[in-house]
Order: sequence, then structure tokens, then C-alpha cells
Amino acid sequence: MLASCAALPQGARLAQAGDRSVDVRAAYGVPIVAKSVFWDGNGDVDDVSLKARHLWHTSDHFAVGAGLALNTYLPTGADVFGLEAEAVSRSYLFRSERFGVFSELTGGYMQSTGRVPAGGTEWNFTFSFGAGVEIPVERDTGLQMGINYHHVSNALGRMNDRNPSQNEAQFWFGFEYRL
Repeated sequence: MLASCAALPQGARLAQAGDRSVDVRAAYGVPIVAKSVFWDGNGDVDDVSLKARHLWHTSDHFAVGAGLALNTYLPTGADVFGLEAEAVSRSYLFRSERFGVFSELTGGYMQSTGRVPAGGTEWNFTFSFGAGVEIPVERDTGLQMGINYHHVSNALGRMNDRNPSQNEAQFWFGFEYRL
């Protein structure tokens, strides 16, 4: 009985070379204040986001794509909303019939309704890297979850007072649908 419970639905699989897919995910970002990885972080507000991306799987182990994210930063007072466009690269580190482990690298631009972080600007560049797990649940659908390091900055330079950055750990959950 245990073996039948662990069986995948017939035809369920990870994306393969030549596949195109849409990745939809929700994320919750927790700020990392002070020094983190490469940059000092001044932003200290949580955020939530909804992302949609289109990926082209160039091989069984690599995909490239582009996406959009709707971000909401939650400072005291009025929320700040942002629209982020990003380029995406994904590399599968491990693949099996039952699941895959991947890393991602993104870079993009964000325009917002207010300063992100406080003291910064309404326009920013973004960068993220992280890891995730995908589990095929249907013929063309995979359940995904993971964590990313997400950096937001206007790139004016360390010595510029108008260059605070928001660094955060983004915990996310979503689905990938093959087209």
C-alpha cells in the first residue's frame, strides 16, 4: 500500500528539453538588516509578492526565461507597491522521477509607488539567487517551493546617501504548468 501512495500520477514528470512552462508563485520576504552576503541592508520591512514567469527549457537541466512580479512592501503607514520585470535562469542540480532540486539566478528592474527602502528611490534594480524543489503532481503540473536571497537597490553606489538597499530572504510556494 505504501508503494502505491508514493506513486506519481501517470505521465507526471519534470520539464524536459524543448518544453515551455509558466511558473506562478507567491512569496513572503523577511528583511536582512546590516551586512548580508555582498551588500549592507537598510530596508527593514516585510514584503509579499506574486510572480509569473515564462521559461524555455533548453535542456533537461537548464531553463531561461522572463517574468513579472507584483510586490507589496509593508512599512508603517501606507503600503508601497512595485512592479518588477526580471530575467531568469534555472539550473537543475538533481533530477529524479519523483522530484527535482534546482537553483535560480535572476536580475531585473522594479518601479514602485514609493521609496524602497525608505530613503531610497521609486526605481530600483533587483538581483536574486536561491534554490527550490519541484514535485510533479499531474501530467503537466509541478508543485514548487524554495527560498531566495533578494536584493533591491538603485545602484547609485555605496557612498551615495540615496542608495540604501533592501535585502531579504524570500520564502516562496507555487506551481509550474507546462504549455
